[in-house]
Amino acid sequence: MTPMEQGVALLGAGRFHEALQQFGAALHQQPLAAEPRVGLSQACQGIGDNWAAAAWLSDACRVAPERAELWRELANLLVLLQRQPELEPMLRAALALNPDDVPLLRTQAELYLHQKLFALALPPYARLHALNPNDRATQLHYGYCLEQTGAVAASVDRYRDAIALDADFLEAHVDLAGVLWRLEDFEGSLAHARKGVELAPHHAYAVRILGTALLNLNRVEEAQTQLRRALELLPGFALAEVDLAFTLLLAGNMQQGWPMYGQRWRDTERMKRPGFFRPELEWKGPAEQPLRGKRIAVYAEQGLGDVIQFIRYAALMQGDGGTVYAVIHPELVPLVEQSMPGVQCLTPQSQAEVEYHVALLDLPMHYGTTLESIPAPSPYLHAPQEKVAVWRERLAPWQGKFKVGLAWSGSQQQVNNNNRGVHLTELMPIIGMPGVQCFSLQKGDAGVFSDIAVDPRQLVDLTAQWTDFTDSAAMLENLDLVITVDTAVAHLAGALGRPVWVMLGPNADWRWLLERNDSPWYPTMRLFRRGHGEARAAMAGRLVGALKERLAN
Repeated sequence: MTPMEQGVALLGAGRFHEALQQFGAALHQQPLAAEPRVGLSQACQGIGDNWAAAAWLSDACRVAPERAELWRELANLLVLLQRQPELEPMLRAALALNPDDVPLLRTQAELYLHQKLFALALPPYARLHALNPNDRATQLHYGYCLEQTGAVAASVDRYRDAIALDADFLEAHVDLAGVLWRLEDFEGSLAHARKGVELAPHHAYAVRILGTALLNLNRVEEAQTQLRRALELLPGFALAEVDLAFTLLLAGNMQQGWPMYGQRWRDTERMKRPGFFRPELEWKGPAEQPLRGKRIAVYAEQGLGDVIQFIRYAALMQGDGGTVYAVIHPELVPLVEQSMPGVQCLTPQSQAEVEYHVALLDLPMHYGTTLESIPAPSPYLHAPQEKVAVWRERLAPWQGKFKVGLAWSGSQQQVNNNNRGVHLTELMPIIGMPGVQCFSLQKGDAGVFSDIAVDPRQLVDLTAQWTDFTDSAAMLENLDLVITVDTAVAHLAGALGRPVWVMLGPNADWRWLLERNDSPWYPTMRLFRRGHGEARAAMAGRLVGALKERLAN
C-alpha cells in the first residue's frame, strides 16, 4: 500500500496520529497534490486540532483552487471555529474561481445575512435565485435582504414566490404581512397575518404581526387583544411591547401607554443608550427623585421631530428646580438653547457632572401625562429675532402674497414614508392658486413624491440658506401657513406656534391619535387625514377647499 492508501485506512480506523505520519509521507512524495493535505486536515480534526486542520485545508485550496468541494470544507471548518474575519475573504476567493457553486454562494449569503450586511448579501442571493428559483429558503432570505435595503416592492415579489412554492410557508406569510402595509396594501397585510396565525396559533411572532396589521388599520381594540396574546405566549417580547404601547397611545390611553413604551429599552438591537449611560443614574421621575437642586441630562434617542416635540418637558423639569442639560442633535442646539434659557446642550462626548440622566421620550411617563395634562405652551420654541429680521428681508419680494411653506415627503429611510408622502402633482392646485406664493420646505430628497418639475418662481426653494434649525424657524416665522406631511417640519411649526396643516397617511402615527382634526400637542395645528383606500388627491382637495376658505376670510 502507498502512504496515501495507508493514511486513508488508518483514518477510517480512528488511528489519527498514525494517519498523520502516513499523510506526511504521502505529501513528501506528492508535494503538489491536494489529497495528502486533505488527509492531514482530516487527521488533525480527528485529534482535535482544528486550527491545524484549517491550515492544511487552506493549503489544499491553494494547490487545487478549482476544486469547489475543498473550499466548501474549509468554509464549514471556519464556521465551526467561528473564524468569521477569515471566512469572508476566503469565500470571495473561492467564488471568484467557482462563481456558480451553490453551497459556497449560500454560505456567503448567510454569512452576510447573519451579520446584517444586507446589501452585501443581495448579489449571492440574486445568483442563488437565478440558479435555483425553486428553493423557498432562498426566496425568503432574498426577500428579507431586499426589504432591509429599501427595495420593498421587490421583496414582496420574493415572498410571494416563496408562498407559491409552499402555500403553508409560515415565515413567508409573516414576512409578507410585515411589509405589505408599507405599500399601502393594509388588507393584504392582514390576510397574510391571519394565515400565519392559522398555520401557527401559538407562534408569538405571527400573533404579533397580526396585531400590527390590525394597528395599521386603526382597529385598536383588536390589535390590543392580539398584542397582549403575543406577550402571553412570549413574555418580555420587546417588539410586541412597543407595538402595544403604540396601540394604547393611538387610542389615547396614555396611562397604560407610557409605561408600556418605557419597555422599549428591552429591544437592545434597535434602541441604544448613549455612551455616558449609567443605570444607577437613570431618573425615576419627580415622585421618587425630586429635582430641586439637582442637575439632570436629558438625552435624545430618536429623530429630530421627537426632540422638537418632547423638549417641552425641559421647562417642567426646570420648574421642579432642576438644572437641565440636553444631549440632542447638533443642528437643534442653537434653537433649543436660545429658546429655553438655562438649558445647556451637550454633545454625547461631553463630560457633565450630573446627578441624573433620562431619555427624552420617558419624560411623559415620569410626569404622568394624559390627554388632559399634555403640556402645550404655544409657542415654546422661538427663532432669534435677528434671524427673523434677516428672513423677513429675504421674503420681502413676495410681500402682499399669502406665503405658504410646503413639505411633501419625510425621510426616504422612514419605514412609513410611502404612506405619509404626498406627490407634488396633488399640491399643484395650491402652488398655482392666485394670491398664494409657495416656498419649499423640503430639505431632504423626496424621491418619487417629487413627481413633477415645478416652475421655481411658483415654488421658491431657499432651503440652501438654512444653516441650522434657527434659520428654518426664522423662515417659518415669516410664513402665513405651513402645509406639510408628518415630518420634523410639522413639529417645528407647531412648537413655534405657527399655523400648520398636517397631511396624514391612513395609518397615522400614534401621536396624532384617531379621527381628530386637531392636536393636543400643538394648539395651532390642523390635521387632514386620508382614509384607508382613499386617493391622496381627495385629501388634497379638502385641503385646497380649506385654503380657499381661509383666503376668503
